[in-house]
Amino acid sequence: MAGRHRKRPGLHIQVPQQRASRPVGIVDARTRVEHLVPAEVVAVRRLSYLTRCGVVIVAASLTDPGRGRCAECAR
Repeated sequence: MAGRHRKRPGLHIQVPQQRASRPVGIVDARTRVEHLVPAEVVAVRRLSYLTRCGVVIVAASLTDPGRGRCAECAR
């Protein structure tokens, strides 16, 4: 479109507030136990993660939790 375009003064853009993200379950490659990891940490995409219970795990790809879930993370 040719011509002048008006910009309305005082027009503000609302930024949506982020909700508290849910923890993500990741299976440890060594023990095959699923631990919960905060979603913000998972977004960084590392090979090892610090879980809710304080354990450092090595993430396994496409692995079913063969030995269950961590009781400390479930609290």
